[in-house]
Amino acid sequence: MNLKRFLVILLVAAVLAVIGSAVAPEPPSSVIVHIAGAIFPSPVPTATETVTPTQTPAPTGTPTPTATPTTTPTPTRMPTPTPTRDPNFRVARVPILMYHYVSAPPPDADKYRLDLSVTPANFEAQMEYLAIEGYHPIRVTDLADHLLNGTPLPRKPIVLTFDDGYADNYENAFPILKDYKFPATFFAITRYIDEKRPGYMTWDQLEEMAIEGMEIGSHSMNHPDLKGKSRAVLASEIAGSKAMIESRIGTPVKSFSYPASSYDLRTIDMLRSTGYLAAVTADAQGTLQTADDVYELKRIRVRGSYSVSDLAYWIKYFLSNGK
Repeated sequence: MNLKRFLVILLVAAVLAVIGSAVAPEPPSSVIVHIAGAIFPSPVPTATETVTPTQTPAPTGTPTPTATPTTTPTPTRMPTPTPTRDPNFRVARVPILMYHYVSAPPPDADKYRLDLSVTPANFEAQMEYLAIEGYHPIRVTDLADHLLNGTPLPRKPIVLTFDDGYADNYENAFPILKDYKFPATFFAITRYIDEKRPGYMTWDQLEEMAIEGMEIGSHSMNHPDLKGKSRAVLASEIAGSKAMIESRIGTPVKSFSYPASSYDLRTIDMLRSTGYLAAVTADAQGTLQTADDVYELKRIRVRGSYSVSDLAYWIKYFLSNGK
């Protein structure tokens, strides 16, 4: 090739290069390659950005609480409570014998006098039986003291009571009781004694018996039925008779026998309020005595027709039948 043609080609290439530079700006990362004296842009391959995915943690859910098994407690069986016994509630099996006359009834005696009369010989035989059987006579207040305060009783206790204050109690019963060293309780109708009625003991005799260890109790002032009576009447019959005995013989009066066994709650209230500790009845027979019934102590009626074996039978009967 001649020089002239070579120069023309070279000029054309330079012009094209200038034009291309003005029209298309060089990419920022271009590499200039020089080929045979010409400058050509060479694109730089764009690096593919490898994006490492950020590991999203598994969502932490609210943990489901593990159910704790509920143990149903085995119910504890409560012991049956033992009833608490009132220390003041006392019970005693004590026969209380009820006598009236201790004498042979007169020839003209009616059925009541016959029923209420125990002959001296029969009475002594009965006391002998009690001694042989090992009974230990006590007074009404001794029984009350046991029921109310827990004072010990002797083995096989028994109470001997005499209603009305008849003279034969002093003449016939009292000497026999002294021989056996048996105490007893005598219930006096104070007005009869104060008036010195025939057939009744005197204050001197009652005092002598009290000195020998016998208990003197009240059988009221005039021996009326006390059921339904006013407070004034009750005060006279109950409190009045008590004051009279205490002033005449100088010993305290703590026991009472209801006349004809007629009384009510008002009667008992008067006894309690005036200082009596106990009272005996005639209607309720038995031997089960309690602190709750200290104003209604049961007795066993000794009838004039009873032999020693009859008396022994009834004492054993009432001791064993639960009454």
